[in-house]
Amino acid sequence: MCDRCESTKSFLSGALVGAAIGAAMGILFAPESGENTRRKIKSESLKLRDKGEDIIDDIKDKMAEVEDKIVELKDRAEPAIKETIEKLEEKGQDLKEDINDTAKNLKSRYFKGLK
Repeated sequence: MCDRCESTKSFLSGALVGAAIGAAMGILFAPESGENTRRKIKSESLKLRDKGEDIIDDIKDKMAEVEDKIVELKDRAEPAIKETIEKLEEKGQDLKEDINDTAKNLKSRYFKGLK
């Protein structure tokens, strides 16, 4: 996974934990009866869960968008890459033939000079 993704994940985890701790501390130190405190804890925990689910859904949506863009870029780049490879192979073959021709010419000149 990318460093940026890990950083975002760490930040979101920290934010959620911080929100949970803050909500719990606020509820626990408020001067209310046990029943009201439990009701508030349940309510706040449900809100926090909903926020967490919303964040996860947003992240999934963003990841899907990124995946679509990557596929699109790959599809656009693939033909150009294949064409470049074919051209390089042709150039390589031409170069090989030129080297072989040059070697034959040098060889024939060398042996011609020895006779």
